[in-house]
Amino acid sequence: MASDLLQIKGCKPVLKSRLAASAEKNNRSLNQEALERLERSFELEDALISNREQKWIDEALAGVMRPGSVARLRQIAAKSRRAAAA
Repeated sequence: MASDLLQIKGCKPVLKSRLAASAEKNNRSLNQEALERLERSFELEDALISNREQKWIDEALAGVMRPGSVARLRQIAAKSRRAAAA
């Protein structure tokens, strides 16, 4: 289907060469390798976000305050009050 087509313009030759080498190493086409790497990048991003959010939840449950967090919350509250008053 034409809607499934994705073209990447402006790819630097070095990047294309690395992708091609990786594709050959993994017995994939250039397209398959590009898709695999894109999917993996989103999986890594999701994992990092989940870990960060879990750390925040754990800190909150443990009562641990990060440095400057109270001061930053006060700044945000003051900004919100000013915006509401305007």
